Amino acid sequence: MGREAETEVRFAGAAGRARLLLEADALILRGGLKARLERTGLGAATAQDGVLRIETVEGVLEADLGAAAEAWAKAVATPPPDLAQKLGLRADRRVVVLGALSGPEIAAAVDPWRAEAGGAAMALAELPDAATFGAVWPVAEALALPFWGVTRKGKGAAFAEADLRAALRAAGWIDSKTCAVSPDWTATRFGLRR
Repeated sequence: MGREAETEVRFAGAAGRARLLLEADALILRGGLKARLERTGLGAATAQDGVLRIETVEGVLEADLGAAAEAWAKAVATPPPDLAQKLGLRADRRVVVLGALSGPEIAAAVDPWRAEAGGAAMALAELPDAATFGAVWPVAEALALPFWGVTRKGKGAAFAEADLRAALRAAGWIDSKTCAVSPDWTATRFGLRR
């Protein structure tokens, strides 16, 4: 997502200059007008004469975006990718899961696309701590498939994304993508450095 613009906005009986941010889960207004509109609460999005018009549960939002209004309307109307899509999973790109998955979000995204190592295009492991990483990594490294490491977010994480990145970079692997799994977990994809 990540679409952003600063413009004149009319919403909920107020008007002013605001920064619009379209994220995967919300449309955010900052500046003169402030609001956080969940994507689930956004309705029809149209563009006419350079004005973006979005029906929301809190009323109509209008933003003067000029030539960009049409692209914004299309982006608002397009649902964000689900976790399986973010991970690149599909019928011809299955995943071998190394170890257990405790989070319902990651399990729901991965389960339909599981494969044995020989039929997988990538490997994935949930890494709550360094001991789990130590047990899983030799198997993942031997597979030599792109590897998704799922780590806890936050300062209290026993094995954080930074720990994973440092260990894999030292092993000659490079990170190429990160995506949120849930409020508590993130996934980072690694591949062998070429």
